[in-house]
Amino acid sequence: MAIVIGANFGYCVLAAVGISAQCFLAGMSVTLARKKYKVAYPDNGGGRFSDKLSDKDWIEFNNIKRVSDNYSENIGMVLSMLLCAGLFQPILAASLGGTFILGKLAYGIGYIKGGPKGRMLGAPVAALSFFALTFIAGYNAAITTIFA
Repeated sequence: MAIVIGANFGYCVLAAVGISAQCFLAGMSVTLARKKYKVAYPDNGGGRFSDKLSDKDWIEFNNIKRVSDNYSENIGMVLSMLLCAGLFQPILAASLGGTFILGKLAYGIGYIKGGPKGRMLGAPVAALSFFALTFIAGYNAAITTIFA
């Protein structure tokens, strides 16, 4: 069976653009936090510059940094599964990509405002979206190759 990329695959690309933009904005929030809290490079929240912060400011800076780090840790897997799943079921994959974006938005806002416990609304939504994309990609690849 040949894989034909149809017009609906464009929705997956739009979801990928949204995810990438959101990851970029998470990184930009760290840049703004560096200026606000005066944490210069190469300090990532545990070095000489951050040692001068109050406990409150240190926690706030590191919460922002953690949101960006988490996005960077996951974006490769999410984008690859989104695009692979989209080859087979583009509308479903794009919808899950949108759900991932909403989950990460809730994760980021929750974590920045409430620390690690604040992420608990968005984290499961983002994780379930990723696992669903992985299942769709794996299942469809298997039935079109191994079990064809």
